[in-house]
Amino acid sequence: MTPIVLFGLQFTLSLAVYALIAAWYVAPRLARLPRETALQPLLWVHAFRVVGGTILAPFAVGAGVTVAFQRMIGFGDMITALLAVLALIAIRTRLPGAIALTWTVLGVGMLDTVNAIIQSMRNNVFTHALGVNWVIVTAYVPALLVSSFLMVVQLLRPAAVTVAAEPTTLIDS
Repeated sequence: MTPIVLFGLQFTLSLAVYALIAAWYVAPRLARLPRETALQPLLWVHAFRVVGGTILAPFAVGAGVTVAFQRMIGFGDMITALLAVLALIAIRTRLPGAIALTWTVLGVGMLDTVNAIIQSMRNNVFTHALGVNWVIVTAYVPALLVSSFLMVVQLLRPAAVTVAAEPTTLIDS
């Protein structure tokens, strides 16, 4: 089996598993929460994109993987992780612009992910030793894609409007 076929099988199976978890368990629970609360666990998934920085470690990948590719992947993930943490802080502290920052995380993260996939194919990185980065790409990137989709769903939901409830009495007049 060629490396790209193995990658495709592992990536697709992981994506299907995460999609089922999202559909069966995560999305129904998030739908019952206020938008800002529902976005927080999804942002946490992106906060751990720092693991993508593993590619920057010495000897983390084979010598055939260019330094330019390693930097693009590593720094793209770490920047997105930093933005995710800032968005979490902004949401938790109810800062103005928290939702805009969350959209930024989503946009930067998706651009980084799509670019990484394209550049991986262009540079034939799957023919080189990738070490733990193989696991990151086949197990974690699908989780990022599913959580990004769930973030879009939450971001497109209207924000909860707080309405004062009318007082109720036990006896109607």
